[in-house]
Amino acid sequence: MTGTPSVVATDTAVRLEAVTKTFGTGDAAVHALRGIDLEIGEGQLAVVLGPSGSGKTTLCNIIGGIEAVTSGNVTVGGESIGGRKPADLSDFRRAHVGFVFQFFNLIPTLTARENIEIIVELTGRGSKADVPGLLESVGLADKADSFPSQLSGGQQQRVALARALATDPAIVLADEPTGALDLDTGRQILALLQDLRDRGRTVVVITHNTSVARIADRVITVVDGRIESVDDTTSPANVADVTW
Repeated sequence: MTGTPSVVATDTAVRLEAVTKTFGTGDAAVHALRGIDLEIGEGQLAVVLGPSGSGKTTLCNIIGGIEAVTSGNVTVGGESIGGRKPADLSDFRRAHVGFVFQFFNLIPTLTARENIEIIVELTGRGSKADVPGLLESVGLADKADSFPSQLSGGQQQRVALARALATDPAIVLADEPTGALDLDTGRQILALLQDLRDRGRTVVVITHNTSVARIADRVITVVDGRIESVDDTTSPANVADVTW
């Protein structure tokens, strides 16, 4: 069903109201977001879809508290973050959000286990005792002592996903999580993201890939800094049907 940007979810994990984001000033100003109104429900797998430069990554960064809005209101997990200072946004990220990036962002001199443990140390959330279980949950229990250079791209992305879960976040934001992966490996990552949704987490995936959007409960299409459409489905596709 194709709706409008004002579609309201029953239990809301993310709400944006009249959000704008401008980089620079004067003639050099870039209007990345232009009045975004959006809601994402708790426990939904939402895909933000759009071409390069459409504003989808900026939208992801605002939901995750990486970027502050220029104007408008942002509520994530029941907390208003729209007007917070950078230090407050950092506290919010540590407490509520897990991030997965296209190029993994693992520390090359640390093992898989240590890449996860360092997040626990830096945030003061979670427990190092949980790390073996996190690696097992992504199928990498036997790779705990491997360095990133000893892992395939898909294995590195699974470590990154386990790292994102180390602080037990309510929301997982994945920015192009399959962009650097082949089809079969990408499907494995999508299956893990679906599993997170099935276990009650809210998952937001940023992608330019229309095929990835087929697994979503809600697809938000962004064009030129505005929401073009919001599409909801009660029967997301199986990851085996995703191709690119």
